Amino acid sequence: MSLIPWTSRLPRNAKAAVLAGLAFWLTVMLALGIALVRERNQALQQAAQETSTLTAVLEENMARTFGSVDIALLGIATDLAPRTLPRHDPATRQLMLGYLQYLPAVRALFVIGPDGFIQHDTDYPKTPDVSLADREYFRQYLQQPDLTHGLSSAMLSRSGTGWFVASTRRIVSPGGEFRGIVVAAVQLNTLSQLYHALDLRPGQVMSLYHADGRLIARHPADDANVGRSFADAPLFSRRLPREHTGFYTTDGPPSNSLRMVSYRMLDNQPLVVVLSTEQQLALSGWERTLQGALGVAIVFSLLMAAGVYFFIQRQLHAQRAVALQAAQEEACALAEANAKFRTFFEQGPYMSCVLGLDGTVLEANTASFSNGYTREQIVGCKLWDGIWWSAMREHAAAVRRGFEQAAAGTTFNGEVSYSRGDGAQRLVELTFSPISDPNGTVLAIAAVGVDITDRKQKEDTLYLLADELENANRLKSEFLATLSHELRNFLTPLQSGLDILSKVPSESVLASRTQRLVQNQIDQMRRLIEDLMDVARINSGKVELRCHRTDLREVLEHVAESAQSFMELAGHEFKAILPQEPLYASVDVGRMQQVFLNLLSNAAKYTARGGHITLEAVRQDREISVCVTDDGIGIPPEAQAKVFNMFEQVSGHRSQSEGGLGIGLALVQRLVALHGGRVTAFSEGVDRGSTFTVYLPFAEHDDVHAAAPQYVNTRADG
Repeated sequence: MSLIPWTSRLPRNAKAAVLAGLAFWLTVMLALGIALVRERNQALQQAAQETSTLTAVLEENMARTFGSVDIALLGIATDLAPRTLPRHDPATRQLMLGYLQYLPAVRALFVIGPDGFIQHDTDYPKTPDVSLADREYFRQYLQQPDLTHGLSSAMLSRSGTGWFVASTRRIVSPGGEFRGIVVAAVQLNTLSQLYHALDLRPGQVMSLYHADGRLIARHPADDANVGRSFADAPLFSRRLPREHTGFYTTDGPPSNSLRMVSYRMLDNQPLVVVLSTEQQLALSGWERTLQGALGVAIVFSLLMAAGVYFFIQRQLHAQRAVALQAAQEEACALAEANAKFRTFFEQGPYMSCVLGLDGTVLEANTASFSNGYTREQIVGCKLWDGIWWSAMREHAAAVRRGFEQAAAGTTFNGEVSYSRGDGAQRLVELTFSPISDPNGTVLAIAAVGVDITDRKQKEDTLYLLADELENANRLKSEFLATLSHELRNFLTPLQSGLDILSKVPSESVLASRTQRLVQNQIDQMRRLIEDLMDVARINSGKVELRCHRTDLREVLEHVAESAQSFMELAGHEFKAILPQEPLYASVDVGRMQQVFLNLLSNAAKYTARGGHITLEAVRQDREISVCVTDDGIGIPPEAQAKVFNMFEQVSGHRSQSEGGLGIGLALVQRLVALHGGRVTAFSEGVDRGSTFTVYLPFAEHDDVHAAAPQYVNTRADG
């Protein structure tokens, strides 16, 4: 069980108590572990000491056994060396039997002659004719003349009496003649007797090796390896060459299990005694102690765990009671806040939606359905695939990009168009805001849409009105400046004329010409004032038209005659093109003259000297069109829509005009409109000339006699 999730929720004092209990448990476990380790080391040390001691006992026993045998063999060889005895000599056999009774480990003594045949044997009064010339322990004396004594490997007796080793000694006559060897057959069962005498346990092994590494005897019995050479084992290859006595731990052959090994090499014999003890045997007592200690530790741990568990449960129960009360209070507050939020969400005037991380609409408020759609058409659909943008893919893509920005953790705000249920397109200000947990992970997206169509329209209207007001203010300033200039232009000649008239005789030519000049300036001032008054009357709706069904050709002929004077003065080529058939229209003749004279005056002013100006009328079905065309300075494309505005003068034209307030074309447009017609302006661009066309309704009825036109004083002013 893990205490971390519990302790992390415990009060600080309870945590301290739990940690103190854990510290106590760890202290006890650590002390128990240290004690077990120390006891294990002591058990291994004790087993090592016991193994070394037993090895020393085994060495002493082997040294005593083979030392006694060697002394007996020396005595027999010394006795037989000076004399030559026949085979089966009873005295020799008695001599050997006398030695044999003091050698309990020797099964038999016998003498082999130089020819390899047995000469004397303690087992047989009459020695059998048996040759042992093939035995290694005999042949070594023939091959090594200096060899005095030796010890063979373990051999299995031909008579079936078991394993033995042959301890041998050379018999040499006083003259140095080789007379054979005396042999003691040492039985190897003495090793097992010693094993039992020492009360050794299973897991402890006694071994007797020849110095060259061959195994002579082992107990418990290991007949399969007796006679096998272990010269390559570390004991013979590395350890014995360095030291004849030692102790080490190994898991190699012959048992291939972890064991402690003690060895000793005999001083006077080519023998090595080895005693090994299985480490598991040495630790058997410690393992029982370990099992008991583990049981105690488990019981202690369980008791500690149970105590800590019940303590934690008690603390958690108390804490849960406090947390439950707090949770209830928080739930009440949350429910109240949620109710307020739900009311705000549902009753809010704006379209509000909650979106999943894939863009699906999870919830939508009432305002989202007030534009002609049902809940089923919105909830459960991807926002950008929903009915709002089903036919507006470009705006749907913009909505999706905004959602992806919010899903990445950044608020998006933008304006997009959407479609209502009735097909009307509206403009909405859309905001996507990520809803994140305390770790910053985005859980959902809040979408709020505010319909700003009406607001945008009002803003556009306000911007337009502001532009118009600004333009009107500009035009007013320009008009006042121009009016001041025009009035000064009138006053200067008048002042000069009055000065001249006061100084010259009234009957003189100069006085007469000056009077005409003054009268001309007064007429121009009167026309300017009348134009201003006409504009004021038209704007206030007080202008009166006396319309009659009139042949427009007569009006245009009179206008052409009136315009000819200022056309010639400006050096223009002017012509009027009128059709043969009548052009009946219901017009105020005086006002029509004013309209066309204004158009021709403008054409003359804005055409360079020597230009070409045409007045042409034609009937087009139920409409009469009258065109005034010139090849003057033209009108820029961007200014053509503004030429009929009050006080408007095209930029760049003022420097080329001969004055004017910029009300002529505005007055033309208003007068034509009062006659139910319209006027247009067209130019291919700067220096490409201009065409102004007046369209008037054709008067179909001819039963009413055309009244004679009453011509008013003609005037023109741009």
